[in-house]
Amino acid sequence: MQRELLNTLRSAFLRFADIEARDLVSPLYEELARGVSNDHSLLEIAANTRSYQPTPNMLFAAVQYLLLKGVEHPLSAHYPIIADGVKSDRPVFTDFRDFCFRHRKSIIDLISSRRTQTNVVRRCTCLLPAFSLVSEASRLPLALIDIGASAGLNLNFDHYYYEYQSNGDKVVNWGTESSRIHLKAEIRGRRSLPPLAQTIKVASREGVDLDPVDLTNPDQLLWLRALIWPEHVERHQQLIDAADEFRHSAVRLHSGDATDVLPTLMSTVPHEHALVVYSTIALYQFPKESRKRLSQTLAIESERRAVWQIALEGSEPTLSLTRYQHGLSDTEILADASPHGWWIKWR
Repeated sequence: MQRELLNTLRSAFLRFADIEARDLVSPLYEELARGVSNDHSLLEIAANTRSYQPTPNMLFAAVQYLLLKGVEHPLSAHYPIIADGVKSDRPVFTDFRDFCFRHRKSIIDLISSRRTQTNVVRRCTCLLPAFSLVSEASRLPLALIDIGASAGLNLNFDHYYYEYQSNGDKVVNWGTESSRIHLKAEIRGRRSLPPLAQTIKVASREGVDLDPVDLTNPDQLLWLRALIWPEHVERHQQLIDAADEFRHSAVRLHSGDATDVLPTLMSTVPHEHALVVYSTIALYQFPKESRKRLSQTLAIESERRAVWQIALEGSEPTLSLTRYQHGLSDTEILADASPHGWWIKWR
C-alpha cells in the first residue's frame, strides 16, 4: 500500500478515536480505532472502502454486521447488544484483529459494496426547530425532500415525541407523548430554543438516496443496525420502532443522484406548499462538483418560488437554514449540534 494512502488512513482512524468516538461516548470504538491506526495489515483491509465513505465507520459496521448475523467469535462478548450484559475480560483489540483476519473476505466484500446510510432518528431533535421556523415564516404546509434519506425515517419527524433538557430538567417538549418513539436532547449554552410551532403541517414527504434502504428487507435493516455504535444499545429499539411506524406512513423514496432527481421532484410541489430540502450528515458523501450542482439546482428553482434548505452538516456539525429566492441565497447558522442529535447549542 502506498505510503500516502497509509498515512491518510492512519490519520482517519486517529481522528475518529480522538474526536468522534469521544464525542459520541464510545470507548470501544476509540480503543479499536487507535489499534487499527497502528496496524498496517488492518489498514490494508480498511483501504477497500468505497470513495467518499468514512473508512473507520465502514470497517466497524462490517464487523458488527457479521456479529449481528450470528458469526461466532469471542469478539461478540465485547458488544453489549450481542453479549446481553455479559462482559469479556479478554483484550478487545486482540479479538478484533483475529476476527478481521478470519473473515477478511467477507469484510472486504461489505466495505467495498455498501455505504454508511445511518438513519439516526435522534437527529430530528435538531431538525424540529428548523422545520418550526420555516413553518412559522412561510405559514404554509411543508413539502419535505430529504437528500441522502437512507430509509427515510427522519421524514416522519412529526410522528415522534421530543423532550429537550437543560441541566437535567425538562424545559421544552413537543409532540404526542403516547408516541412509541421518544427523543431527548440537551440544550447547551445560554440561549434556549426559539418557541416551537404548536403544530407543523406536512403536505408531502419525499426522500432521495443512491440506494434507498428497504425496511421490509431484513438484511438491509440489519445493515442499519450494524451502523449503530456498540454502546448505543437503546438506538436499536428506537430504529426498530421507527421502522415499524414508517410502514404506515406516506413517505416516498426515490433512487438516484439527488442533483438529477431534485428538479423533477421540486417541479411537482404546489406553490401552496413551502418547499424544504434538507440533509443530515450526508453531504460529505457528495463529490465537490455534486455539492456545487445541488446549490445551483436550488437557486434555479428559486427563480419561480422560494426554496428553503436545512442542513445538519460538517465534521463539527452546524445546523443551518438557507432561503433561496430569485436565484439568490441567504444562509443563517442556527446552532451547533451533536452529529447524532444528543445536544444542540442555539446561536
